[in-house]
Order: sequence, then C-alpha cells, then structure tokens
Amino acid sequence: MNRRIILVALIAVLSIPKTWACDVCGCSLSGLYFGYVSMQNRHFIGLKYSSASFKAYIDNDDYYFQDEYSNDTYQRFDLTGKYRFSPRFEVRYVVPYIINNMEGSHQNVRSSGLGDPMIVGYYSIFNTGENIEGIVHSLNVGAGLKLPVGEFEKTDDGEIINRNFQLGSGSLDYILSANYMVRFGKYGANVESSYKINSANSMNYEFGNQANVALNVYRYLETASFSVLPFVGAFYEQGDYHYNEGIREANTGGKAIMATLGAQIFVNRLTLNAQYQTPIKQTFNTDDFASIEGGDRFSIGLYYSL
Repeated sequence: MNRRIILVALIAVLSIPKTWACDVCGCSLSGLYFGYVSMQNRHFIGLKYSSASFKAYIDNDDYYFQDEYSNDTYQRFDLTGKYRFSPRFEVRYVVPYIINNMEGSHQNVRSSGLGDPMIVGYYSIFNTGENIEGIVHSLNVGAGLKLPVGEFEKTDDGEIINRNFQLGSGSLDYILSANYMVRFGKYGANVESSYKINSANSMNYEFGNQANVALNVYRYLETASFSVLPFVGAFYEQGDYHYNEGIREANTGGKAIMATLGAQIFVNRLTLNAQYQTPIKQTFNTDDFASIEGGDRFSIGLYYSL
C-alpha cells in the first residue's frame, strides 16, 4: 500500500481567571497544526475531536482579597480537509466548533459556537517517491490565513471575559507552515512547524505571535485488511506576550514541551487517527502571584479519502 504519511498533532487552548488577560502558551494556536495524513495524495474530508484542560491559581497574599482559581476545559470539533489542485499544490482548511468551560472561584462560564476558520495553501518543494520501500524525502511549505469569524466580545455580568476564553480573536492572522518527512522502508520521521503572526482586532487587542514544532518517529505495519502506523515524539509550542492598546499584558505568553503517543489506522479510504500528549516541561510568563498547570491533551479524528 503506497501512502505519504504526515503525522497528526494537536494544538489546544488555555486560560486563567478573568482578572488576568492571559495567553499562557498556545491559547490561540488551537487548530493551527496541520499535521494529519494526506491519504494517498487525494482530496479528503474529515472530522476531528480534541480536548485539553488547564488549572490556574492566583495567590493574592492579602487579608482583604480572596485567592483565585480556575479549572478550565476546552473542546473542539473540527471539520477539516484538503483539496489537491496539482501534484505540487494543495489547500487545507479547518472549520472549528468550540466548547469552552470555565469553573473558577470568581467566575463560571460556558461558551460554545463557531470559531475562527483557517485555510492554508501548501507547495511541494520536492518529493522523492511514494513507495513504501527505499529512502523517501519530502518537503512542503505553506502559507495561509486565520479568518475573524468566531465571537470575540463575549461578556459575563457586563464584563468581557478572558480573551483566551473567547471563541475567536477578532483579528485576521497570517500562517506560515513547513513539514519535512524522511522514510527508510517501514520506518520514518516527520518534522512539522507552524508560525502564526497575529494582528490587532477592532478592540486594539493583539494576541502574541505563536509557534510550534513537532517531531515524530513511526513504524509502518501492514496486514491483509488494514494498516497501522504507531508513532511517538515530542511537541514544542510557544506564545509571545499579548498587547492591549499597545501596552504589553502581564501574565501572557510562555512555552511548553509535550510527549506524544499515537497511532493511525488505514482501512481502504478511511483513516482513523488517535493521539495523546502529556506535558514534560512548562514555563509560563506569570508573575510571583500566579501559577498555571497544563494538563494532558487528547485528539481523535476520522478522515475519508475522496
């Protein structure tokens, strides 16, 4: 079975209580990563579910103000796909439906609805072959847009909620992406990176630029009726400081490294992908009073090759 494999990674979102406008590493990166299987170089369409959780705590260190905490969960349902215009050029898209749930000492909010869709065009610099045997290299580069569709001014009791908890950013953002794959026989490795350049929205709020890099190694296993691709790797993400009306926001930005374990199963035109990630190291741009802990992440997707 001939397949060109590009591995899947999940970018999730996170947040802390509304007292602090905070993007601690990757909050607006949700859905940015495009590393799913390209399915025999055909058009495809799919549906992916992903989830993440985060905990935040603020020690006010004062007799007059209570300490604050927030336990947040984020879920996404992504309609995603790819259309190939030629052997060298293709377009991938993501249309998300988002469900965010914040449970905290000072605020409890549930927010759901359409998020910001993305579209990215990819150009194949080179591809030395599709066969499962021998050494194969490929390199794709891409550029695209994140469109300001999702709600970004949601309020609670008359006050705008945390920027990271909004369904969208309200800004037109620019995406750069690249991925490289090398395979020898049934073993291979994949490196993919993305960078998002954020602009200010109509409220003059600008999320920090965001980047991620993933490295996965895999083994291709084939039976008479289906094929399996188990993979393991590491994922790095980083978010810069946010700016509100040109002023840098405290407690925004950070970086994290996560371990990745997953598998893809191929049956005829269907591909099932499941992936689990757990934090190895997290460093957030918090002050002495705030602490944030990102939890594990999970995603599962089903794709149909057209």
